[in-house]
Amino acid sequence: MEALISLMSFNCRSRLWAFLVFCLWMPSVQADENCDPGKDVTRIAVAGGSITEIVYALGRESQLVAVDRTSNFPVAARSLPSVGYVRNLSAEGILSLRPTIVLGEDDMGPPEVLEQLASVSVDIRTVPEAHTPEGIVEKFECVASLLGLSEAETLPHLLEMSRLVGVIRGFPELVSDQDEALVAIILNIQSGSPIVAGSGTSGDGVISMLAAGNAFRAVEGWKPASREAFLAANPDHIVITQRGFDMAGGMDGLAQVIEIASTNAFKEGRVHVVDGMSLLGYGPRTLGVALNLFSDIFPSAKF
Repeated sequence: MEALISLMSFNCRSRLWAFLVFCLWMPSVQADENCDPGKDVTRIAVAGGSITEIVYALGRESQLVAVDRTSNFPVAARSLPSVGYVRNLSAEGILSLRPTIVLGEDDMGPPEVLEQLASVSVDIRTVPEAHTPEGIVEKFECVASLLGLSEAETLPHLLEMSRLVGVIRGFPELVSDQDEALVAIILNIQSGSPIVAGSGTSGDGVISMLAAGNAFRAVEGWKPASREAFLAANPDHIVITQRGFDMAGGMDGLAQVIEIASTNAFKEGRVHVVDGMSLLGYGPRTLGVALNLFSDIFPSAKF
């Protein structure tokens, strides 16, 4: 009976949080001029995989004329013309496709390319991103606003996303002191060294969502971890992107990386492989992936 009451209490609190998120996201979105409706969104070029996902989720993929190399989901996006990598766009390539608007993540660049596009009156919008559950909702609404969608068209998406935010914000209540977990997120392995998520990264934001501790919180940004640092951190769980996992040679390859193979996480089979963009892109899939990862890291926690 106590367990049932506890679960009911948690569900009520998560619904209340979802309602509050839904009510509060609008002012911050409306306050950012980058989210103002575009004058002409008939031909959209996107620099950022998460934004491409949002455009598809909103059913406006027919307006896409180009995407960048990080736009690999859904699979259909891979057949669109490419404008290069999000941080290394080609002005000539973009202009040749005659977009009426360019939507990009906050690391879109380089600056000289953006300046060149602006000089010929291309509408360029940088979509704000915050590494929080609420930030994902705000990013989604910003793109919807840019594309001129009505509140009625976006409401079903926002309600579901807000529900997931409510669940995630309840995670700390589900984790006991005995269950505390130290997590390392590895982007890939370069020259034998794991590239790990330090503070201020999208990976650090994900770890916070999971109500876990970042094994490399003292590091700033994405940095290679030395063997000594990794052994000292000794994470309870390792999360590695699918691309990094494949490049390392799978589990057999990771076993050859001494600093990884020596951790409690590896020895006890707590290595979690996830699609990098779905987890770290802060797009429509990130909230659901975070829920699944929480269940893997804290199997005794029920929500």
